[in-house]
Parts: sequence; structure tokens; C-alpha cells
Amino acid sequence: MSATLSELIEIAFDVKVFFGLGSYELHHYEDGSFVDFHVKKVRDINGLLKVSNGLELRFIAGDNFIIVRLFENDCD
Repeated sequence: MSATLSELIEIAFDVKVFFGLGSYELHHYEDGSFVDFHVKKVRDINGLLKVSNGLELRFIAGDNFIIVRLFENDCD
């Protein structure tokens, strides 16, 4: 496991706890991985930015939820 993937998994756990979720989706690819969180609301953007520890975040509209996508750091 690469160091950046390990970092992504550690930070994803912290984000999962931040949102109070039971799980998340890890999408692992050789050219970069990401994690999806399905949430109803994002109440504290500043807190989320702190917890994500500088990793790239994107917000995507889903059906009745928001997908918060956290990307693996692209330098290995």
C-alpha cells in the first residue's frame, strides 16, 4: 500500500467520524484513489477542511444527498 493511500484511509476515517457516518466508499485505482461520503448536510465547512488535512475535496449532487469526495494526494 502506498503512503498516500494509507494517508487517504486514515483521513477518511476522521472525516467519517466528523460526519457521524457508519461507512464510506473507497474507490482505489492505480492512478489515484478517492473516498465518497453520502451526507444530507455539511454544517461545518471549516471543520471539514481541518479534518481533511489539505486533501482535495469536491461536493457532488446526488439523489436526496450530497456526495463529499476526498481525493488521494497525487504525489507519491
